[in-house]
This record gives sequence, C-alpha cells and structure tokens, in this order.
Amino acid sequence: MDTEQLHSEDLIIRHLCNDLSSTEKKEFETLLDNDDSFRDEFEKTKQIWDAASMPPYDSEQDWQNIRNRINFEKQKEPSPLFFFLRVAAVLVVIFAVSLTLWTYWNVPGHGRWVVFQTGMTADSIILPDESVVFLNRNSFLKYKNTFAGNERKVELTGEGYFEVAQDLKKPFSLEIGAVTVKVLGTSFNVNSNREDGTVEINVTHGEVILKNSIEKIRVKEGEWAVMGTKLIDRGIIKDPNFLSWKTGRLEFNNSTLQNTVKILSKHFYEINNVQIDATSDVLVTTRFIDCPLQDILYELSLHFEKNFALNNGNLIISD
Repeated sequence: MDTEQLHSEDLIIRHLCNDLSSTEKKEFETLLDNDDSFRDEFEKTKQIWDAASMPPYDSEQDWQNIRNRINFEKQKEPSPLFFFLRVAAVLVVIFAVSLTLWTYWNVPGHGRWVVFQTGMTADSIILPDESVVFLNRNSFLKYKNTFAGNERKVELTGEGYFEVAQDLKKPFSLEIGAVTVKVLGTSFNVNSNREDGTVEINVTHGEVILKNSIEKIRVKEGEWAVMGTKLIDRGIIKDPNFLSWKTGRLEFNNSTLQNTVKILSKHFYEINNVQIDATSDVLVTTRFIDCPLQDILYELSLHFEKNFALNNGNLIISD
C-alpha cells in the first residue's frame, strides 16, 4: 500500500472517528468533492462502518487512558512513545476496516458475494433477477447478492443449465475460466467438466455470445460450441443426452456397446470405471426416463446379450 493511499485511508477512518483537525477537515472535504476514487473509497468504508454498528470512538478519552496507564500526565511534553502508540492505534483501525472491506468485497458468503454449491445431487436456485439456474452435482455458482449497475455477472465451476430472465438494459454475463458467455434472455447448458479443460455450451433457446481473450462467436438456438483459449469446434446439437443430468431422460439411437457405456458412465456417478471384456455388433435404440441404474443395466444386458455387472463402482461387461 503506497503512502498516498495510506494517508487517504487515515483521513477516512479518522473522519469517521471524528478525530480530524480543522486543516485535515478542509483537506478531507476537498478530496471528497474533487477526487472520485477517494469518494468511492469513503462510501465503501462508511457502508461497512455503519453496517458494523461500531460504537462512537472517543479518541481523547483513549489517549487519556493511555497517558494514565504510563503516567504521561506527569510529563509536560509527550514522549516519542506516545506518538508511536497513537500512530499504531490508527494503523490498527485502518487495518481492521481494510480487512473488513476486503472480506466484504471479495470473500463469498461474507458480504456482497453469494455462493451456491451442490454435492452429490443436482439442485436449482433463483437469482436476484428471477433467472433460474440448475446446477449439476459437484458444481459451484458465485454471484452478487444484488445485480446493481448495468450488468448481471455470475461465475460457474462445473455444469449448469441457465434460464435467463430478459433485461435489455442489463446483459447477463457468465464467466467460466477463460471463457465468457453474454446473453440478454435465453436458455442454455454450460459444462466446464470436460477432460481437455474446455467449455461446452448447448443453446436451447435464444442466442448467446461466447468469447475468450482473442475471439467471440454467436451460438444460436439448436447449436453447440466448444471453446477454451481458442474456439475448438461448433455445430448443430445432435447429442440427445447433453441435458440428461437435469431431465433424467436417456436416449440411445442405434448406439454401439462402447457408446452406450460411455453415456452411462457420464450420467451415473456410481460408475467410476468401465471394463469391456466383450465385443458386439448390436446397435441399440431405446429410452429411459428416471430409471435406476440397475434396471437400465438389466435391460441393456438383454439388448446386447452380454453380462453387465457393477461392483464397487466398476462396471464390467462380459460374455
């Protein structure tokens, strides 16, 4: 922290403590009227100060208590220790308020930021603008408790389906690592759990702008795209199961054994590892809606005429 910033914070804190000299009061008022950054810092500090309901600060009484403790009342002139203690006390207040401010502005769950996190099951939340977000398991959403200003901004880790309320004056901005998704009012699924570290988006309604540090593209309803530090691929949605985690619906259309198992392992967290000890030329077309894994495995074993066994997270397919 540089000297000028420290001096500004000192003025603000001591103004709130009613401990400014007449000269300092004039300096404070001049900065407040002419310096935008100083005025912003004062408003933020005062907001936290008021919210904390701190009792009035009687600086003279505090200094008198210090004098009484170390017998300063017997001295005509304050010693260097007195000035050191006074500066130290001011610095302690500055540090405490600065720490409170930093926590308020930056730490989720302790101020303006709210965190919504899922565990082993999916869940949903309604944002301050009435947008609805469905989060897949083990996902993390961070957003401001109020969407003040001219933008609605959220951050996502994991996978989520967004139904964004339309607001032409306040675009919705979603950040996922190096990728940003901007929308006005639309519905889309975002997945950042891909093994290559990229972000996949499937737009079910409306249109979004997908961008990174070097390029941006428009992804329309019925389209998908994959982006990381650069655009990887895009096209028309052909995967009927990209939203199965939310709908509970699994579809297999002329699906091979390998592709079927791949879809199952992605959908069910109970499957940790797959071992295929058999081959099959059978193509399966079937559909499951909110079916338990064991029931699905039983039906697939009939279709493929193979044995599907799940033991301690290991799915083994054999003749």
